[in-house]
Amino acid sequence: MVLYFTSTGNSKFIANKIAKDLNKDLISLNDIFKNNKNWEFHSTSPFILVSPIYAWRLPKKLENFLKTAKFNGNNEIYILVTMGKDCGLTQKYCKKIIENRNMILKGFEAINMPDNYFIGSTMNSKEKSIEEIKQVIPKIDNIKNLISENKSFFQNKYNKNDWFLSSIGNWGFNTFMANSKSFKVSNKCTKCKKCINNCPVNNITLENEKIKFNNNCIFCLGCLHKCPVQAIDYKGNIEKNGQYIFPKELEI
Repeated sequence: MVLYFTSTGNSKFIANKIAKDLNKDLISLNDIFKNNKNWEFHSTSPFILVSPIYAWRLPKKLENFLKTAKFNGNNEIYILVTMGKDCGLTQKYCKKIIENRNMILKGFEAINMPDNYFIGSTMNSKEKSIEEIKQVIPKIDNIKNLISENKSFFQNKYNKNDWFLSSIGNWGFNTFMANSKSFKVSNKCTKCKKCINNCPVNNITLENEKIKFNNNCIFCLGCLHKCPVQAIDYKGNIEKNGQYIFPKELEI
């Protein structure tokens, strides 16, 4: 069973490819979270979780999911994460969570995908994104083959500042950035409700004919990147750095 969480499509692409090639059930955690479905799953083979990195760790929602979801039938799990540049100590945090549950982290790998953190950098052109994604497909295929052979694999290289990034840096992100206070909606908004329908935690509503952000944001940025008219902004960065959406040409 392959479980995935995605905001702009990177993790969905990897999950789709692995599930299709290995003939595994594919479960969208976006749908599970949005519709408040039961966090209980059954698989006779190791579970596979695919998730993006937020500030050098799994998103808090995903860490909570790992801690509390019921995984029946098999006690092993592979975790694959997508990232722009660095995953920090994500593997160590995941390993601790899994071992505290008396489960086995069978493998962990971080996969570089086009960065969607538009606050820190300019987003790729579609052509550049396609080029970057094609470059990592052999790595995804290798991971798929290792999983099919029930082999273990781990990320063993760390940088000297990873502890700071995954602890203090992650705390700062979740404390000061992972909220909706700085999101603005311009008069370009057509009230198409795409942001409402796509928000995995139901943080966005339409009240008095205006889009409203509430207090349950996980800062996935999917609403901003998927807005068809660029009406959603965060501190003026959308006009400066642009949007990122997984290229339709590579969708599986």
